[in-house]
Amino acid sequence: MAEYRKFWLTNTLGNKYYFTDNDNVKVFLNNPKGFGLSRQYESIRVGNSELIETQEFRLTDISGEIVFYDGSNGTNYEEYFKFIQFIKFKPLEFHYQTPNLLDSYYCDVLLTNLSKGEANEDGTLRVTCQFHRLTEWLNDTDVVYTLRNESTGDGKHYELIRPYHYAGTSLSNTPINNNGTDDIGFVIEIDGTVQNPQFTLTQFGEQYGICRINGTYSFVSIDSVERTESIYLERDGYVISNPERYQDFTIKNGAAYLTWCKFRVGETIFNFTCGNMDTFDGTVTIKFKNSYASV
Repeated sequence: MAEYRKFWLTNTLGNKYYFTDNDNVKVFLNNPKGFGLSRQYESIRVGNSELIETQEFRLTDISGEIVFYDGSNGTNYEEYFKFIQFIKFKPLEFHYQTPNLLDSYYCDVLLTNLSKGEANEDGTLRVTCQFHRLTEWLNDTDVVYTLRNESTGDGKHYELIRPYHYAGTSLSNTPINNNGTDDIGFVIEIDGTVQNPQFTLTQFGEQYGICRINGTYSFVSIDSVERTESIYLERDGYVISNPERYQDFTIKNGAAYLTWCKFRVGETIFNFTCGNMDTFDGTVTIKFKNSYASV
């Protein structure tokens, strides 16, 4: 039996609206478009060639036709208004599941067009729609790395989508794999008493990211995801105000990014250290979602 793609929306309340059968009304998304990619670039002419200066993926809009079919029992308009009530709770996430039913992705969207016609005699109500994408496609499943100090714990734990476990040796030289199509922000959480925590990101021998927070804390969280960038510091149960002021700006090295680092595409070597490395018995957890220009 052939498998089919699945689509649904999630609103800010966490409710889901599936473009599949809903009770007495069949609802599906017909002729969906906008799952490919587009690249924008700037170049300069060099003789008979062009030299690319900058390039980035463009976010393509998602469009299609929502079909409400009720078999002429008069409930398609009622279902349409349920949909209207659902989408008023913004922001919205547009979810897409591949035909193999293993991988699912989502992106934040803004509904920019909804054009409703009249129901046909066969009970079909067709509504054209367009969603403006605000993000790239994100994998529904977090990639999580949990690391411990070798001198006080039992090594590293890698939880890569599925519950794989690998023994390790330290908080240094940990390979982090970004399998997406673009650089991606991440959340790093340090749970346990830590002094002057610092991490660096290196790829192909080049250090491209570095972060250090001055002070002693019992919990640290640094979020470098573009739309949610933040620092959270806690000491003995008390939340530290104005946490951004504890960043150490003296450690910048050439083109290395400070604090709001992102994992480059491919493998990055992650290194963590702190002022009390010999006695640090907490955990360092790294979380991110693979990001894709096209699915």
